[in-house]
Amino acid sequence: MTRKALAVLIVASLLVSTVPAAALTSNPNIQTITPDPSLQPGGVNELSFQLVNDGEGAEDETRSAHNVHIRPRDVGRIDVETRHLYVEQLPDGTPAGLSLKLNVPSDIESGTYRIPLRLSYEYDSGAGNDVERKTTIYLPVRVESGPRFDVVDTSSTATVSGQGTLEVTVQNVGDSAAYDSTLTLSSSAPDVQLGSSQSSTRFVDTWERGANRTFEFETTLGDSATVGNYSLGAQIDFEKPSGTTGSTPSLTVPLRALPEMTFSVDDVSSSLRVGETGTLSGTVTNTGPKAANNAVVTFPDPGPTVTPIETSVAVGSLEPGESAPFEFDVEVTSSGSAGPRQFDLAVDYRDQDGSSRQSDDIPTRVEVGPKTPEFDVEPVNGTLSAGSDGEFEVTVTNTRDYAVSDVSAKIYMDSPLSSSDDEAFVDRLEPGESETVVFQLSAGGGATAKTYPVKMDFQYDDEDGDTIISDTYQIPVDVTASSGGGLPIVPILVVVALVVVAGGYLYYRRQG
Repeated sequence: MTRKALAVLIVASLLVSTVPAAALTSNPNIQTITPDPSLQPGGVNELSFQLVNDGEGAEDETRSAHNVHIRPRDVGRIDVETRHLYVEQLPDGTPAGLSLKLNVPSDIESGTYRIPLRLSYEYDSGAGNDVERKTTIYLPVRVESGPRFDVVDTSSTATVSGQGTLEVTVQNVGDSAAYDSTLTLSSSAPDVQLGSSQSSTRFVDTWERGANRTFEFETTLGDSATVGNYSLGAQIDFEKPSGTTGSTPSLTVPLRALPEMTFSVDDVSSSLRVGETGTLSGTVTNTGPKAANNAVVTFPDPGPTVTPIETSVAVGSLEPGESAPFEFDVEVTSSGSAGPRQFDLAVDYRDQDGSSRQSDDIPTRVEVGPKTPEFDVEPVNGTLSAGSDGEFEVTVTNTRDYAVSDVSAKIYMDSPLSSSDDEAFVDRLEPGESETVVFQLSAGGGATAKTYPVKMDFQYDDEDGDTIISDTYQIPVDVTASSGGGLPIVPILVVVALVVVAGGYLYYRRQG
């Protein structure tokens, strides 16, 4: 090689070494970064992570990805509740902050898991057109060991517009005991109160692995609460055996709002009649969800023509579905009317907390029968001839369904009828029993032959010992013409009187 050629080669080599190499441009390369991948079993965890678009080499330029759709998938027993995420632009080196909601069962094994993320995105190919790409990347997470908690049972007696007790049973399903644990139960519903506020706490000093703990909370449901399920939130703060502290994710505690206590009235029967004291009876059934203690069926006075003798009947404690009979003595005045009537009964009781409560009105429809006479009266001999007298016999029958006593009967009549003995007495009449009473009755000699009324009433004592004056009854008496022979007595008497007067006059003239 000539000296001149060697010089040219050296210069060319120096020129090549001083020109920088052209930078490489790579397609998008999306990766995940998780600052804290730990998950707490027993509830929903919100895990924060980042998506980063970073090329293979530190000096490389990475094309931006846009319209990035992320569709997470479940893995193992971890349920991914977030089903879709979206990033509009993901340029080189600029992370996008995202989060997932992961439901981690309380009894899952500790260890590392990878959440699949299915990606679809677009980028500029460098040739003036967009390219779409689909791929799957993974988000590593770690389930921590230690105490874990699960709500295993709940029971509530709280009713709408009432109070009750919520029992919550929680189990430590983790692989170690918990110490100095505090359970906080809270309500976000304004109609649900725990005690006197929206939250309440309970404390457990040592909570062994596998042990159940049952907590009771006084619960009040407002007037605007509705029957159905409410969700309460619970969180447990604890100390691990290592001395480090931990907290569960939010636990869901169901609360069943029960309907208000309700009752029904079945087998209703009534012996009510106008002007009488009868009974209203039936069966009351607890159709509510819990026991009604010291239940009393009440019958508010519907007045003015219907009056309960007693306004309440105790039926004792009623378990759900249990029934008990009741009966009221009810007076219907004579001014009342027969026909269907509706009365609003109710039930007073004490709830599980001993508070006095009252049910809604229980509409109860009964029939009030028409007025009936206390006695049935029938004349035995109801015929007299004019100018005669004799015994007037009447059969009296007790039509009530109870015995009456000290029955005093009295008759009333107008001329031409009269009586020298107008009262009779019966010591006692059983229901349906009859007795014949006797009076003295006379018909004037000048009585016209026809039917005359004899009025009759009674004074008696009822089954409660009250003295009652009966209605007035009318009994027909037939008066017939006189059946005697010879001159009528009245004309004869008139003639005799005239003779006496005339004789007296003549004697007076002769003496003068």
